[in-house]
Amino acid sequence: MQVIVAGAGPGALAFYTEHTLAAIRSADLVLTAQRLAAPLSAIAGNVKVMGVMDTIAYLNEHAEKEEKVCVVASGDTGFYSIARTIADRVDPNISVSFACGIGSLSYFAAKLKIGYEQMKLVSLHGRESSIVPHVCYNESVFALTGGTIKAADVIQQLLKAGLTAVRVHVGEHLSSTQERIVSGTPVELENMQFDDLAVVVVENKDYANRYKTLKDSDFIRGKSPMTKEVVRNLSLAALEIEPQDIVYDIGAGTGSVTCAMAYRASESMVYAVEKNPEAVDLVKENMAATGARNIEIHCALAPDALAEFPPADKVFIGGSTGNLREIMEAVLQRNQKAVFVVTAVTLETITQAVGVFAALSMETETICANISAAQKLGNYHLMKAENPVYIIKGAKQLEH
Repeated sequence: MQVIVAGAGPGALAFYTEHTLAAIRSADLVLTAQRLAAPLSAIAGNVKVMGVMDTIAYLNEHAEKEEKVCVVASGDTGFYSIARTIADRVDPNISVSFACGIGSLSYFAAKLKIGYEQMKLVSLHGRESSIVPHVCYNESVFALTGGTIKAADVIQQLLKAGLTAVRVHVGEHLSSTQERIVSGTPVELENMQFDDLAVVVVENKDYANRYKTLKDSDFIRGKSPMTKEVVRNLSLAALEIEPQDIVYDIGAGTGSVTCAMAYRASESMVYAVEKNPEAVDLVKENMAATGARNIEIHCALAPDALAEFPPADKVFIGGSTGNLREIMEAVLQRNQKAVFVVTAVTLETITQAVGVFAALSMETETICANISAAQKLGNYHLMKAENPVYIIKGAKQLEH
């Protein structure tokens, strides 16, 4: 069997490439999705509607058959396409090739008269995810929507995160006679209805630089304790946060570590817990000040709030109110591979933390940071020492 997976572009026959049209016309059988069947039937009499998994099953069942099959997929074969899934799952004896198409990205960008050289590309189609992290740290974001997350859901996510000044472009039924493109702020588009399958571009001129190291001066200070800059940076280095990690901050205080971790988790979310309502308000102020809006802050006493969050990959504990073991057990119950960093200043906290890590059979790495900062005294500068801080990293198995 010979299989060509061909990109149909945005949908209208006028945007099919000659390569794709040749593959369709020469095929013994054309397999496609329901929404592409009508235009295809105008140029081929052998069109059959079939889902992705049924398509793969059919191809494998007829692998030895002398047949040329064209699988017509939406958009381009290289951009969140079923093409790769088919190539990976069909019988190795089947010859598979791709015929590229015009993707919705290039089509929509042309309609908006914008470039996409620096655009962040994401798919929210059929996924439980948020566009917010991507918008926070990128000047422009292109997203495929549909299924679980629709264009209207994207607008609600932006509003909830306080990203009301961004500009949103929504395109639906692209290239068809029903094509509609609307633009505006999330507030202006809030009550509009959109098709299940739509593409979205969000432009954020005030995006945050995720590579920036946040200084203490970047934060609004209040009465809540704040993890100082050097300790914050050492703690982040110990956590080794990756862009897609789910991160917890237990005892958020002013939110300095929360926001700094959000910069690192630039394609995901940070879930913070703080028991003091005034501190929660301060965290929200610092989210706005730093642009780190990929944060959900809950006013609660851990571990009570943790069940509402997705399982954590990385956890920073700056204050546990005596519930350290209960917090760690709650996290590990949902992800045994979670990595923790606990900071401690008092001897009692150090002893408790080391004891809990040992009781939970976890490997640990501990450093003691003795920090001195220059302080001007007349014509001289003297180094003034701060209290030593212990940074304890632990996991069931640490990478060495």
